[in-house]
Amino acid sequence: MATHEEAAAQKQRAARIAAKIWNHVVEPDPDAAVTFVNLDPAQGAGEVSMTNRADGAVDVYYFL
Repeated sequence: MATHEEAAAQKQRAARIAAKIWNHVVEPDPDAAVTFVNLDPAQGAGEVSMTNRADGAVDVYYFL
């Protein structure tokens, strides 16, 4: 699992790579999760899945 900062940097690097893989990051709340998936390059339809955690955090699985 990557931190928010590591995952954001990974999104930037992966935009230049042709092969896509699923990645995971935990965001502190739903607003932060939505902000993350909309970082450049934003995820498109079918490229993200989010699951709420009992502590209020959000698991974000994104295809990049």
